[in-house]
Amino acid sequence: MKNLLIISTLMFVALISKAQNTEPCYFDKYQRNNKKTIENAELEIQRELFNAEKKLLSHNPNLKIIPVVVHVIHDGGTNNISDAQIQSQIDVLNEDFRKKVGTNGFGAGVDTDIEFCLAKKDPLGKCTNGIVRINSPLSNHQTYQRSQLKLLSYWDNTRYLNMYVVKNINNGSGILGYSSFPGGPPDEDGIVVKHNYYGRIGTAASSLGRTTTHEIGHWFGLYHTFNGGCGVDTCADGDLVCDTPPAANPNYGCPTINSCSNDFPNIDDQIQNYMDYSNDNCKSMFSNGQKQRMHATLTSFRNDIWQQWNLDSTGCDSGFVNSNCKVIADFVTLNQNICIGNSIVFYNKSQNNPTTYQWYFQGGTPAISSVANPTVSYAAIGNFQVKLIATNSYGTDSLISNNYVNVTTPPVGQALPYFENFESVIFPTNGITIDNPDGGITWQRDTIAVAYQGLASAKIDNLININYGQSDALLLPRFDFTSFVGTPYLNFKWAYAKSDPNYSDELIVLVSKDCGVNWSQVFYRTGTAMTTGTTQTTPYLPSASTVWKIANISLATYTTYPNVQIKIVNVTDGGNNLYVDNINLGALITSINETETTVNDVLIYPNPTSGSFSIEYQLTKNEDVTIEMTDVLGREVYKTMHKSQTVGLNKQEVNTLLKSGVYNITIKTGNSTINKKVIINK
Repeated sequence: MKNLLIISTLMFVALISKAQNTEPCYFDKYQRNNKKTIENAELEIQRELFNAEKKLLSHNPNLKIIPVVVHVIHDGGTNNISDAQIQSQIDVLNEDFRKKVGTNGFGAGVDTDIEFCLAKKDPLGKCTNGIVRINSPLSNHQTYQRSQLKLLSYWDNTRYLNMYVVKNINNGSGILGYSSFPGGPPDEDGIVVKHNYYGRIGTAASSLGRTTTHEIGHWFGLYHTFNGGCGVDTCADGDLVCDTPPAANPNYGCPTINSCSNDFPNIDDQIQNYMDYSNDNCKSMFSNGQKQRMHATLTSFRNDIWQQWNLDSTGCDSGFVNSNCKVIADFVTLNQNICIGNSIVFYNKSQNNPTTYQWYFQGGTPAISSVANPTVSYAAIGNFQVKLIATNSYGTDSLISNNYVNVTTPPVGQALPYFENFESVIFPTNGITIDNPDGGITWQRDTIAVAYQGLASAKIDNLININYGQSDALLLPRFDFTSFVGTPYLNFKWAYAKSDPNYSDELIVLVSKDCGVNWSQVFYRTGTAMTTGTTQTTPYLPSASTVWKIANISLATYTTYPNVQIKIVNVTDGGNNLYVDNINLGALITSINETETTVNDVLIYPNPTSGSFSIEYQLTKNEDVTIEMTDVLGREVYKTMHKSQTVGLNKQEVNTLLKSGVYNITIKTGNSTINKKVIINK
C-alpha cells in the first residue's frame, strides 16, 4: 500500500482495525503501502510548518478557496446524482471547514479558513457548472482501476480538486471513499466517494456528508486520529498533531472512551474529530494543529490551487458571476487502438447538461449515432476521425478529433503450446511484455529466491511498492487457440508472503479475445489463498520448490479464437514479494493443488449495515457453497450451507442481531475461498 489517490488507504494498528481491510476509508492501508512517498511528503509538510509557525495562529486571515470539479461516474440509475445533491456536499464542506454557526460543523474545533467552490470555468476557460457526468461500467469501481478512472475524466490537479462520485467501490466491500495524499502521482490526485455518502440529500439522504470531509482531510495531509495507536510522544507519534488526543483504535458509533493514557492532561478520545471513524452525527471539528498541517500542505504541495490567478481562471473569484452555460462537447474512449472487426464504446462527457447528441464516425458502423454512449465497430484498417455535436438549451458545441481511432490487423497469434521459465538473462523474453502504468516498481527477473524450477523466476516487490492499488502485468504474447486439439489450460506456479497478517496483495489472471478491448477475469487469489510463506516484514524469499502453489486454469471458452491475450496481474497492497515461474499454456497438467476460481463477483450490501444485508456472488459451475461469518477474534457467529448452487448469480439474505463491529465473511466452494468484510453499525 503505498502511494496514490488514496484512492485513502487503510491499515489499523490495533486488533479491530487490523481485522478489517475494508474500513470506510482506505487511508491507513494507503499509508503503510506508500511509506516512502508519505515520508517525503511529511518532510515537506514539517518544513512548511516550521517556517509558518509564527504566522498560523488560531485564525488565519488569508482565506484559501479550493476550486472543485465533480466527476459523476454512473450507470444511468439513481447514482447519477442531482446537481442539488452535489451542491449539498459543497455546502457541508464549507460548514465543516469554516465552523459555521448554526450548522453541524459548529463544534469545539477551529475555523480552518478553507472554503470550496464548484468551478465555473473549465481548464480551457469555458463556462461550466463544475460537474462532469459519464455513464460507464467504471461506476462499479475497483481501486486497482483508478488509472482508468482518470483516463475517463480528469482536470489539472494543480488547479482543481478532482472529486469522483461512483456507484460502488470494490464490490460492496464497505469502503465508502478514499483519497490521495500530498505528493502522489498527479493524474491520480483527488478523492473517490460512493454516491450515497456524497452530500446529504437525494441518494445520500441518510448521510451527513462527512465521508467527503474525512477524505479531503487526507488530501490536505491529515492522518487518522488513531494513526499509530497510542504511541509515546503525542506530538511526534500518531497523527503528528499535538492537540488531538491519541487513540488506540478507530472509534465507531459515538462512544465515550479514553483508549490511551499517555497524553497530558489525560483526556478522552476525540470522537468529534472528522478524522476518526465515529458516526457522522458525532463529528464536528478539526483541531488547530490539524488546521496548521492543512495550511502547510496548501503552501507547499498545493500552492497554486488557491492563488488568486487560479481563482480568476476557474471562476471561483468572488466577483465572477456565472451565466447560463452553453454545452461543451467532449468525449473519450478507453480503447483508441483496436483490431479490425472489433468494437469500442465512446463515452460522452459533454458538460452543462446536454440534451441531444449527434455523432459521426469515419470508417465506423454505425457511421452516425444520436445516443449518448454509442458502441462502434470498425471493419477496415486505418486512422479515423470522430466528431460529436452536443446541444443544450443555451446552444450547440462540437468536437472533432482527427485520427482518433487507430484500426490495425492483429498479428497472427502463435500456436500452442507455450512455455516460459525465465531462465534467459534477457527479461522480459519469449514475447512477454510488461504493463507498468505508473512507471514505478514492476516485474523483474530474480535469481536470489529458490525458483520452482531452474535458477530464475519473475518477481515484483510489493514490500517497497509506493503506489497502492496499482496493477502491473506480465502480458503474454498473442495466441491462436483454433489449432489446439483438446481443452487449453494456463498453468503457472507462484510464491508469495504477506508483510502484515491482515493485508494482502492480489494475483489476477485476465483474458481478452478482442485485442485487449475487453478483459475477463479467470483467476483470482488474495489473502491466505495466495500465501505460500509465513508473514514477515523482511523481503520474502521462497526457500524450496515445494512451497510454490500451482494454478491450472481452463480456457475452454476461447478455443474458437485466433487472437487471445493473457495477463498475469499483480495488484499491490504493500504486501511482500510475489514470484511467478514456469508459465505453461497448453494441455492440462495433472497433480495440481490449485484450479480456476469458481466463485467471484461477490457483492455485500448495504455495507455498513444495521444488521440485515445481502450477499450476491457468481458461480462458474454448479457448486456446494458454504458461507461463514466470524468476529474480530475469529469466533463463528453465523454459518449456512447450500447444496448444488447453480451457475450464475446467487443470493443469500442475512439477518443478524450482532452488536456493532467489523465481521469477516468467507464464501467457500470446492476449490475457491473468497473473504469479505461487513461493518455493522447500530
